Amino acid sequence: MDDKTAQQQLAEFGEYYRYDVGYLQDFLQLAPKGYEAFQGFQPLSLYRDQLPLDIYWVSRLASMQIADCGECLQLTVRMALEAGLDKNLVKACIEGGSRLPESLKDVYDFASAVASYRAIDPQLDARIDQQLDKAQRIELGICVATAAVYPTIKRALGIAQRCSLVEIEYAA
Repeated sequence: MDDKTAQQQLAEFGEYYRYDVGYLQDFLQLAPKGYEAFQGFQPLSLYRDQLPLDIYWVSRLASMQIADCGECLQLTVRMALEAGLDKNLVKACIEGGSRLPESLKDVYDFASAVASYRAIDPQLDARIDQQLDKAQRIELGICVATAAVYPTIKRALGIAQRCSLVEIEYAA
């Protein structure tokens, strides 16, 4: 894809999701070969095949709160709602996960621990094993790992608003 088309797609994405894509536009302009390689990563960041929708988005929201609590988190909220995740589940995730149903609370806690590089409680790990097969755990790992990429790039550029107070909008 040529740079002009890529810039247009970024602008459309930013407008659609009300998300500042300036750092991605800079990436494309200043490091076009790097951005081209990055485009290959983007489908992986939204990969979901065997994970149920709720588990995927609870994992994504939990891990995004570790990686970023500002604009990228708001984008994730919008995308989760657009994908069909119940608004009450989204709110429960943003509020720390304590109001999630037990099985999703386990997923939230597990994803948070993975994203934070904390040791996984053996009992939690056993409950996750009861919920997810190995292929699903791989997908969950991809979900958690890729959530950090965008906020990490922003932090490297010195433009992250990590832990800034944001008013989360619960409308897609």
